[in-house]
Amino acid sequence: MDVITPCKRSAIHNLRIDAGGPNSDRKSDQGINEGLALPESLRIASDLAIGEAVIVARIGGDNLHNRVRTFVVPSTSEGIEARGSLGHFLSDGDLVCVISETRLDAEGQGLHRSGDLHIVDYGIVPGEDFQGGTLKHERLGRPDEVVDLTSEESALRESKMPRVMLRSLITNLVVNDTNDDCLLGSAEIPGGLMDQVGMTRHTMVTVFNASSGGCTDTYAVPMPPGVVMTTGAMAGFAPLGTQVHVASYALGDRTLAASVMDTDGNKAISS
Repeated sequence: MDVITPCKRSAIHNLRIDAGGPNSDRKSDQGINEGLALPESLRIASDLAIGEAVIVARIGGDNLHNRVRTFVVPSTSEGIEARGSLGHFLSDGDLVCVISETRLDAEGQGLHRSGDLHIVDYGIVPGEDFQGGTLKHERLGRPDEVVDLTSEESALRESKMPRVMLRSLITNLVVNDTNDDCLLGSAEIPGGLMDQVGMTRHTMVTVFNASSGGCTDTYAVPMPPGVVMTTGAMAGFAPLGTQVHVASYALGDRTLAASVMDTDGNKAISS
């Protein structure tokens, strides 16, 4: 069996949040009120795609609250915005690092060790505007820095360094049932909604707590229409009345489009 190794794909260093906090509920062009909103110029510089999963590390945060997982959405203001659950984690002016991941197979690991697969780093001097950042392509065993990749190098990077991309997203669910017994399940969602976005029983999902912040990973279990339920440890993370967004991910390239569904709490809202 081929060994698959998680590896850093790209990073943005010393990025300043322009709009954060619990009241930062603006929606992206896709109507998504969750995620890290980045302007197009910064996404291009750091080679991040819309829907790509990232780790946001808050510089100066304590050991329990210094990083969280989210995904990239387009900014409607050309600023750096923390939306939904991320808005409870970050405030205006916070300094963060943003890290994306890939999965390398044996061939990819060999190419990385030989310096033929590049890690993109976009560095910003703390306190300065992100447009003034410096692009670096880090290559193992090769200390030189390059600003532009050849078309062949970019194609190799795309083919051998798949992105972790948002696959499906159900927004604005409200927990209306709960049980402390973890034998019943974990994150229970109306099965019809799951079918419509391509989630199946036991799909691994990230649940974002839009009411008080935070996110956690668990698995999805289909329920009858209208039932949004948390059980076991999830019941403590998202108790009755909590608004949550539920996301699943897949490996792919930047063309992978997520299936997004907005709800009124437990039923789909027609677009």
